[in-house]
Amino acid sequence: MRPQRISQLPIAFGLGILFLAAGCSANDGEGMTESSAPPAATQSSTPLQDSPAPVSSAPAGARSSTSATSASLTLFYVAVGDAGKSGPEIGCGDSIVATETGPKEFTNQVEASVAALLANDAEELGSSGLRNALTASDLEYVSSMVDGDVVTVQLNGTVSSSGTCDDPRIVEQLKYTAMTAAGTGEAEILVEGEKIEEALSSK
Repeated sequence: MRPQRISQLPIAFGLGILFLAAGCSANDGEGMTESSAPPAATQSSTPLQDSPAPVSSAPAGARSSTSATSASLTLFYVAVGDAGKSGPEIGCGDSIVATETGPKEFTNQVEASVAALLANDAEELGSSGLRNALTASDLEYVSSMVDGDVVTVQLNGTVSSSGTCDDPRIVEQLKYTAMTAAGTGEAEILVEGEKIEEALSSK
């Protein structure tokens, strides 16, 4: 008998399939390894800013000495014979009463308030019935200074009074206006360097 020759074609075909499968598996494994690595972190050259940088500013006290402020001024007038009902009692049973102007622009509140009071030439404040005892005087603001709880206001000119009861009206109108503007508990008014009480008593 002639021995049977086994064909090598099927064997070679099978081996080729095995090698092909092994190659695909290797490639798949390599691809998975590369994709599993996380991307390298990159640092931004520009730092993150969560909030704006602080801006330095001058203290409030320094600004108030150079920049203008807009606010109402408090000026004082007299309620004659009111006996302290509308405000603190002064002189001959009168009251000293606070009133407010409209908004004014100023850098020195004491100067603005005292100057506004002296600039009013009317004997009465509108229809309020309040009296202005300063109308007979010719005074102008010069300067002011605060020392502790006392504000000192220097005026130039002449002070005139129509009588004994007018003296405290003049003094208190000026003092209360200056004290309120300065935020102090006391005020001293000087006319040509002399205390206003002494200037009035010499008339």
